[in-house]
Amino acid sequence: MTKQLDNANAAQKVAAEALEAANTEKKRLLEEAKSREEEVLSLRKELADAGKAKQEAEEGKKEVEARLANAEADFVANFHNTEAYSNFSDYFARVGHQEVLTALRNDHPDVDVKDLEARFPPPDAEGDEDS
Repeated sequence: MTKQLDNANAAQKVAAEALEAANTEKKRLLEEAKSREEEVLSLRKELADAGKAKQEAEEGKKEVEARLANAEADFVANFHNTEAYSNFSDYFARVGHQEVLTALRNDHPDVDVKDLEARFPPPDAEGDEDS
């Protein structure tokens, strides 16, 4: 009977050790689950924040595009009031003059363009110091 009692005690000891190991593993797994749950919550918050940031960026982009469109429309509407406009018209007057003389030289080589250049000098080059 002592041998049966020893076997029973040994079996109970093994079962107790297994239960303790199982409880330790359960505790570790619960802590890991809690940690992962916190990580999931943190990631969900980051995802929500990223969604808000994306929405703000899209709204900002729309605002910039609207401002750009307004600036372009304003520039076009008021171009005639700029210094560039007067330089622009002078430039095209000179280009037109040169194009006419070049076309005459190419299309009518018999015409003496020097006489025309003397009679019709190009528009004044003032304001065209940039080019």
